[in-house]
Amino acid sequence: MTLAVVPSATPGDSRAALLELCRVLRGLLGVEVTALHPETYGELTDLFEKGRIDYAWMSPAQMVMAGEHMRLVPLLSAVRNDKTDYSSVLFVEDRSPARFTEQLRGKRIAWVDRTSAAGYLFVRLQLAARGIEPDAFFGAELFEKSHAGVVRAVLEGRADAGATFAERPTDGDPITRAGFVNVAPDRSIRVLEWTATIPNDVIVGHGLLAKDDHRRFGNAILTLAEREDGRRLLHNAFDAERFLTTPKNTLKPLYDLVRLARAHGLLAHL
Repeated sequence: MTLAVVPSATPGDSRAALLELCRVLRGLLGVEVTALHPETYGELTDLFEKGRIDYAWMSPAQMVMAGEHMRLVPLLSAVRNDKTDYSSVLFVEDRSPARFTEQLRGKRIAWVDRTSAAGYLFVRLQLAARGIEPDAFFGAELFEKSHAGVVRAVLEGRADAGATFAERPTDGDPITRAGFVNVAPDRSIRVLEWTATIPNDVIVGHGLLAKDDHRRFGNAILTLAEREDGRRLLHNAFDAERFLTTPKNTLKPLYDLVRLARAHGLLAHL
């Protein structure tokens, strides 16, 4: 059995965390569980198509797009701060003179990946709805492969702005969960754009596996979420506090988003 995760801005060493999680799952399931760490979302999808991945941690948008070519089954949705969704933000370093997105014309923007909901699609579509076509508006577009890479690109000055995930706080409260909080909690960041909410990441199973396999794997994750040591493992691997069975219609907004993105030509390469 294989479990795959793309490197991201999760706490600590995500590779080591995934290896430890697979070791514990091996004991619960009674089968060998191998950790795979594809470098990009595209590589993760390719490995799924080749049958080399059984289960994976994926963004819902990526799962929806990959599911256009094969059958994937959403098993569990992450819960963070008692929420099952988050937002995408367009951000700059606090010392940037930009106070509005329109002031970024000709500047360099860092994206995660063309299949990333929070790191690309939601911000792109929101800008397009206001008549801002990013290909023509920004001076350069960088694709950094992970949310952590986007944050580093902005903080290191390689990009003037970036797109990442964030959880909108109550009015007046600081942002406590975001790609930039995970990577550089002491750096000052200014958010220029908030998007509509996005469903949290999901644990996905290959559609060719038996329903009983999915049930056993999902139950193993839920069992770990009830144990103190298990919660630590899951947090380190997935940056999630607990999980719930993915509600039936929770991914519908993502199916609508992908259709809209294709209509705008954003996914012509996929």
